[in-house]
Amino acid sequence: MLVLCLIFGLWHFGTQWTTTLLSFLQWDTVEVMTITDLGYIQAFGSLCNAVGALAFGQMADSMGAKSMFMLSATFTAVYYCGISMAKTWYTFFFLQVLRFGYQLDGTAEMYLATVTTESERTSALMRLTFPQAVAMFFGPIVGSKVAAYTSLRISQFIVGCVLLATLAPVIMFLLPTTHSIPRLASARLRPQDYWHMISRNSALKEGLLMRLLLVASYVCYEMISRNFLLRNYMHNTNDSMYVLLTMAAALLLVQFVVLPILQRRSSPRTLLQVALIGLTASYLAAAFASSFEQMLVITAIQTGSYAIAYAESCTQITSSVELTDLGKATGLASMVQWLTHFVIPLYAAQIVERLHYTYAFYTSAVLSVILIVYVAKFAKNTNNRVGTLLPSLTATNY
Repeated sequence: MLVLCLIFGLWHFGTQWTTTLLSFLQWDTVEVMTITDLGYIQAFGSLCNAVGALAFGQMADSMGAKSMFMLSATFTAVYYCGISMAKTWYTFFFLQVLRFGYQLDGTAEMYLATVTTESERTSALMRLTFPQAVAMFFGPIVGSKVAAYTSLRISQFIVGCVLLATLAPVIMFLLPTTHSIPRLASARLRPQDYWHMISRNSALKEGLLMRLLLVASYVCYEMISRNFLLRNYMHNTNDSMYVLLTMAAALLLVQFVVLPILQRRSSPRTLLQVALIGLTASYLAAAFASSFEQMLVITAIQTGSYAIAYAESCTQITSSVELTDLGKATGLASMVQWLTHFVIPLYAAQIVERLHYTYAFYTSAVLSVILIVYVAKFAKNTNNRVGTLLPSLTATNY
């Protein structure tokens, strides 16, 4: 867990550094890009992510998480360096192909499932928010300072180099190997395995549906709030830094104060429902926000609630399969997540262009309400792991 937290922190340090600069790099193009242009870029990148998620899921079960961590770090470093040189819409668009290997988050979920029991997995996933929050504090600060002393593009190129230079030694020399499947059991890519998993595992299907609705509402909100609403309120990189610092503070508060209290007093299903109520409230409030300060409060509530809901979703998905299928399960979950990132930006961009941006927030709220109803009335496996002490080691039987 300690080494995984270090990897996760370094990864998000680079991610937040890039996030701080990305909006301004996209403004600094030969022709100014519209919200629709940005939507197409994000959608294509998400499609590449989805294809990569399936491949990485299969490879993780045969090659192990360590190789996938290294491959993902390499792809991401090259992608970040490429962004620093992009000056046209076409360059940004075709660089998204490198997001095929942008899979460290999914690999981390799979790896964590091999070092935790089912009953403690949500807490362990939330523990990863601590290095993420630290990265949110320091990533924007370092990125902004380097950009001030050099330039936006040089700062972006540096983060690509720093990411690979720091992650590669940690992965190679410090990360223990925990997920080793005999090659006879999983010797090559077999896409048909995914169909059997989905068709015969009701708990996995339930978890994937929850992930779909959860991520769809988040993407619809995040794209409009970050690329449209906050963009109208932010004037320089310092404002972007304040947004990320607010998210970091929210994650720390949830991790060390809110989550321990809720877990002592409620079941996993109740915990998920509370998080979804917080998400619904933040999405509705965003439709009526009129200042940068109001958006910071909404961002804090949304970030904390989403962290809990997403951790519960991950726990259900990884708890529904055997050890030999953890990579494929997290690959499926990542595919669902990135396909949602492909479809929703196209929808949200059209909403803003043809109607009004508030309809995107209303859409997020409606999807969250649907998920609340589904969890309360139809979900059957959200509390199954309460009595489970250890992951099952028996052969998979679909």
